[in-house]
Amino acid sequence: MSSTTAAAAEASRSPGELPDHLYALVDCNNFYASCERVFRPSLRGRPIVVLSNNDGCVVARSREAKDLGIAMGVPYFEVRKLVERHRVVVYSSNYALYGDFSRRVMETLAEFCPNVEVYSIDEAFLRLSREQVEALAAREGSLEPFGHRIIAAVGKRLGLPVSVGFARTKTLAKIANKHAKRGPAALDLFHDPHLDAYLAQTDVGDVWGIGRQHAKWLRLRGILTAYDLRQQDACWIRQYMTVVGERTVRELQGDSCIELGEVPVKKSILCSRSFSHRVTDKAELVEALTTYATRAGEKLREENQVAYNLEVFLTTGRFGEGPHASVALLQTFDVATSDTQKLIRAALHALDRLYQPG
Repeated sequence: MSSTTAAAAEASRSPGELPDHLYALVDCNNFYASCERVFRPSLRGRPIVVLSNNDGCVVARSREAKDLGIAMGVPYFEVRKLVERHRVVVYSSNYALYGDFSRRVMETLAEFCPNVEVYSIDEAFLRLSREQVEALAAREGSLEPFGHRIIAAVGKRLGLPVSVGFARTKTLAKIANKHAKRGPAALDLFHDPHLDAYLAQTDVGDVWGIGRQHAKWLRLRGILTAYDLRQQDACWIRQYMTVVGERTVRELQGDSCIELGEVPVKKSILCSRSFSHRVTDKAELVEALTTYATRAGEKLREENQVAYNLEVFLTTGRFGEGPHASVALLQTFDVATSDTQKLIRAALHALDRLYQPG
């Protein structure tokens, strides 16, 4: 290891001088399943799975369902017997519901910190200023009580369980959150003296930004944990894993390289809204879908991305009178695109095939 790398690693082992800011990652636990459970508290302790729009695959699981061995993404027919045997509660996905819960969670987080970055539908980074951290640490010794107040607020207002991880960098905050989920729900790895132990308990494949192929490459070289990866020379890692790998190592060493608003490439973009009234007019759906496809194209171009697939889903409200239905259709492009007109044409073609009068 070079002297530069050694110094950076040493800085991450102890808090030392407080940086300009720290990060917190707030993550809703088993988000889709937890949203469904809000409306049926009697399901507390019961295993729950949520299926994709066409009820083809498992897209979310409660902790109890995970403990049964039900894997993410598994086709539903493969686990149907297991589901029936253990009386697992099954829901079709309701993205309008999940989007509404997500919005309300983020609004709650903004009350605790003005710098909020929504990373995904169920995750957000908070950037805490030096002054905020100093005040909290002076009063309470660590950031964990602050995290528990966030957990309590989200739980009281929305009935959703969340976990909070604090650390010097985004990558370390992701690791803190991962361990917080196992208890005590909020974990401060900036002030905690056992950072090495937590990193040693984190598989290298679970480090944010490390994909399957890179994880395999690292394991072949004896780099098995986040702790092992942190000990590596960042410049050496860059030769084989590009600048992304270098930044990951530096983040593990305590050098903040991923600022607010700068995150690894997303795998999907969701544009979804629920109507305030029941919609049966196709023209109204065309207008809404055109708007959402346009926004999806804007998001793709903002992030310098293109899409190979576009999925349109329509679902009725689960409550109230009238028929209930949920349908979806996946459109695949010959050439990946972010062109708004192509996205709109694909979306409206899907709507033509999905729409059912009434």
